[in-house]
Amino acid sequence: MFRSPDFTIVKYRKFTYLLSAAIIVAGIVSILLQGGLRMGIDFAGGNILRVEVTTEDVDIADVRNVLVETGYGNDVQRIDDPVKNLFLLRTRAYERDNDRVISDIKNALIEEFGESNTVFERTDIVGPRISAYLLRTSYIVGAVAIVLILLYTTFRFKFRFGVAAIVALVHDVLIVVSFISFFGKEMDTYILAAILTIIGYSLNDTIVVFDRARENLKSQKAYDDYESTINTSINQSLSRTAITSLTTLLVLVALIVFGGMTMRGFAFALIVGVIAGTYSSMFVASALVVDWHRWKPEKVKKL
Repeated sequence: MFRSPDFTIVKYRKFTYLLSAAIIVAGIVSILLQGGLRMGIDFAGGNILRVEVTTEDVDIADVRNVLVETGYGNDVQRIDDPVKNLFLLRTRAYERDNDRVISDIKNALIEEFGESNTVFERTDIVGPRISAYLLRTSYIVGAVAIVLILLYTTFRFKFRFGVAAIVALVHDVLIVVSFISFFGKEMDTYILAAILTIIGYSLNDTIVVFDRARENLKSQKAYDDYESTINTSINQSLSRTAITSLTTLLVLVALIVFGGMTMRGFAFALIVGVIAGTYSSMFVASALVVDWHRWKPEKVKKL
């Protein structure tokens, strides 16, 4: 009834389980060794100044020295811009004196480089209470999304398919968080948006495979050779998955190259997530369904 699959993907599920586990465990260890993820201003709270210094010979060390002399830290980044000489200065949050901190830094920069050579493009103050609210809201949004996805996949397919899809989503998020820690990226609202986007992307890939499996699982023979049926379903959707992932990655690479510093963290998280989502739809979600069937076999019935 079914043609021989081009790739025996499900056969190697034990190896892929170990690979995923190794990356996630390494990510957890990395996070613990660093004392947690590097949280951005949006979540940790603090002050951020985006300043342009029109003097051409000013470099990041000069700006950092000014910030160090104020006593508010040394967190300075240079923003890649073909025209402007831009810098991003960050400090930790203060309970009552954030306005004074901003004022002190501005005055120090003006004193060092001159008022006519210093242009403040952006000033943000995020208090600890606001950042805690954002973090709590993020957890709630993620939890609600997972519950709704489980309900949807259970209604459309079966409960075991829904659980497998959720495990794949959690897998993808953990992989992305692990790589954020590996590369020292800052967790901010852009990366949070990327993670939520990845959840939708990964689910879409998984649904495509599960939809093919539902079409193929319509006879007792298909259930008797369950692993081969799922493997065939993966292969039938493989070209569509590969083309979609490749075109998405091309756009994300362009975003990293031309999107500027602000978008790089977002694009980086999405690139990792797209790769992880494509991988998990075949090697995690589908493999879990096969192992669940081996543990508790089903007989043919309309899905």
